Amino acid sequence: MYGPRATQVSRVLGRLARFGWQPTTICLAPRPGGPHWFDGASPDAPAGVELVRVPSPEEWFAVRAAWRVAPGLRDFPDSTRVWVRRAAHTAICLAAAGEYAGLMTFAQPWSDHLVGIRVHRATGLPWVAHFSDPWADSPYATPRQRSIWRRMEADVLREACAVVFVTEETADLVMAKYPGEWRKKVSIVPHGFESRSGGAPRPQDRRRPLRLAYVGRFYRGVRTPVALLRALAGLHRRESVAGTLEVLFVGPHVEEYERDAAALGIASLVRFRGRVSPAEAARVAADADVLLVVDAPGDGPSVFLPSKLIDYLPFRKPILGLTPETGASARLLRRLGCPVMRPDDVGGITSALADLIERWRAGTLDVGESFDRVAAEFDIAHTARLLHQVLLGAFTGAHEMRERGHISGIHS
Repeated sequence: MYGPRATQVSRVLGRLARFGWQPTTICLAPRPGGPHWFDGASPDAPAGVELVRVPSPEEWFAVRAAWRVAPGLRDFPDSTRVWVRRAAHTAICLAAAGEYAGLMTFAQPWSDHLVGIRVHRATGLPWVAHFSDPWADSPYATPRQRSIWRRMEADVLREACAVVFVTEETADLVMAKYPGEWRKKVSIVPHGFESRSGGAPRPQDRRRPLRLAYVGRFYRGVRTPVALLRALAGLHRRESVAGTLEVLFVGPHVEEYERDAAALGIASLVRFRGRVSPAEAARVAADADVLLVVDAPGDGPSVFLPSKLIDYLPFRKPILGLTPETGASARLLRRLGCPVMRPDDVGGITSALADLIERWRAGTLDVGESFDRVAAEFDIAHTARLLHQVLLGAFTGAHEMRERGHISGIHS
């Protein structure tokens, strides 16, 4: 599938194969031309990974029409719920026909964990549940969604043998409401990036404007570039930056903000492109002089560590982080030596842009001394090894308990 989560999962499974694992992966079989299909999609699995593709009713016209009539159906827990029965049945049949050390589920989508519960109960396989974001504690969830998701989340955390989060902040938030004993199941394994083979980053070309690039998606009313656009407009009114600065937004739904840029009088400074292939997104990042992180504003610490921030690291570019001042992203950016501004602080963002231009003109726009050392912690070779150790502990420990009679498998 298209998207940063799919890229992360494919990346880590490919690396696990290098540690001797033989992953068999149940995944969506997207319908050509359907909502999950995109031009340039590669059907190839990472080396050492077997893909078992399962079609989903979520791509049926009748199902999508039903969601439009009753959108609340998507809250149990998401639109992938209609895939759970087929995916679980496929996994159970595979488990009956072969020997597997254990089971791992990746969310989002949250329905993947519902598949995990069914397969775990039916086969007795030890189970590791991987969370990229908070579920029932998501700041973007409605009260109704939280009431539905809380029961599902509790079932997953109770039955999984091990639980993985990508940040300490997410683990603290999610596990605070559960028994302390459950916290012993938790491990922190951050997102990881693949090292680039292109060598050193290309030198800055000051014959063209300073180029800032954002590669990702926006969500209207939640995570938007509006404050950044206003800051750019204010800077431009104060002193024209035409021919000095340009900003490129690339990803799903970014075109929705073209009108905002035009209304602010900066259409000539900003370009918008829809979703592109991962290879093209990498080219955009490589060609930029500064990379942008834009998170949703919040009153307290942010638990989110977007995978696009990790994907930026191998490019060795200065990163401007528009994120809450405390939280996972801000902590990493400061360790990298990169500036952090609140996503809704127009004045602060304006000053940050002016500083970038000044450094660009002076020829001093570069990453800090700590950048490479901190970034190395997120190399996929390191993060996959952490996950490898989690799997060894969870699967070996569960099998030993079963042999002692502490776990009884339930078989279909």
